Amino acid sequence: MRTLLTAAVLLCALIAGVNCLLCEKCFSVGTTTCSGIYRLCPADVTRCVQGLENATIWNKNSLTAFKDCGTPSIRTSCGKSLSFRTSVSVVRISRTCCNSDYCNGGDIQVPVVDESPNGYKCRNCFWDKSADACTSEEKEILCIGKEKECVALSGTLAFPGEAAKDYNVSGCVTKNYCGKRSFNLHGLQLKYYDVECSAAIKV
Repeated sequence: MRTLLTAAVLLCALIAGVNCLLCEKCFSVGTTTCSGIYRLCPADVTRCVQGLENATIWNKNSLTAFKDCGTPSIRTSCGKSLSFRTSVSVVRISRTCCNSDYCNGGDIQVPVVDESPNGYKCRNCFWDKSADACTSEEKEILCIGKEKECVALSGTLAFPGEAAKDYNVSGCVTKNYCGKRSFNLHGLQLKYYDVECSAAIKV
């Protein structure tokens, strides 16, 4: 198998004039790791990626491990983590990248989560009855770690294997998410109707 992949890399170099990267590709729900096949990435890909998505809404959890070729747009999120929280939901995505053949194999590296309050707060709301309105008795949530922006998001969301529901939520989010949209979801299926970000409020 390794001989065939090496031949494919040489062929890519001859056709595209560059050395194409070989990255492991896999996707697994309910575990913190996955293993799969190595694939030849497109000529414009310079990084392999691996990561973990952990989402909890009320008492329902979705855990997804993934490895793949990294798209050019993924560069801004390499080595970073996304945290999005309301009082009843948490979505965390961690992602690491590397730039050599077979480099994203093995265990997925997950950074330690900083749970300490950071002195900022946001409007807190979670509404799963429609995407048109958001009401909540808890009006604010304290942000933690690198969550220094507020986000208001509405759209349809589905857990793996389940039907989609309409949501309208507001809470704290890490600053490296807003404006870049580079943290695409892997396990949860989310279609945005609208996303609005603003600076978090000093407590």
